[in-house]
Amino acid sequence: MVIANVLGIFILFYLLWRTLKDDYHYEKIFNLAFAILFGFIVGSIISKYVLSDYWFWLSFGCILLGFFVAIIRQRLKFYETFEALVVGVLPWISIVFLVDSINNSSLSSFITFWIGSICFALFFFFKSYYRTFTWYKSGRVGFAGILTATIFFLARTATNHEPYLSGSVALLLFLVLYKLSKNEN
Repeated sequence: MVIANVLGIFILFYLLWRTLKDDYHYEKIFNLAFAILFGFIVGSIISKYVLSDYWFWLSFGCILLGFFVAIIRQRLKFYETFEALVVGVLPWISIVFLVDSINNSSLSSFITFWIGSICFALFFFFKSYYRTFTWYKSGRVGFAGILTATIFFLARTATNHEPYLSGSVALLLFLVLYKLSKNEN
């Protein structure tokens, strides 16, 4: 699992840099990446010793906490940065669940691996074509990341991974997407 996390962290760092390099100085990007990494480490430590059944949610919550602290301190734009977070974290999640499915012969982890992988591919589809969707008139950046994250958490709801938590996050993300679609450029 350590190798999977290290590989996922390198992929996260690379994709964050690749996505944000045109808009922000590399220092801000890597400060964001280290804040996310710090959040993950804190969440993992807490879940290891306190609530091991909720490791995904503790890690996810602490990653988001690190993300929000970084965007506030670095004065980064939320939607652009959130999109970079989604594209960076999805491969990491997929790798971790693939390794877990192999180590523990877990069907639910294998399904989550495929959900993450499909969402990663969907992100690039949405990123390429979101301006052509007639029902998304604003054309603002952030659509691909928010919609992809919404689909990921809806799929987690359908596969019975803490359905109330996953469904609540999906609903919240859908409302953020709705708000984004109402903002005109």
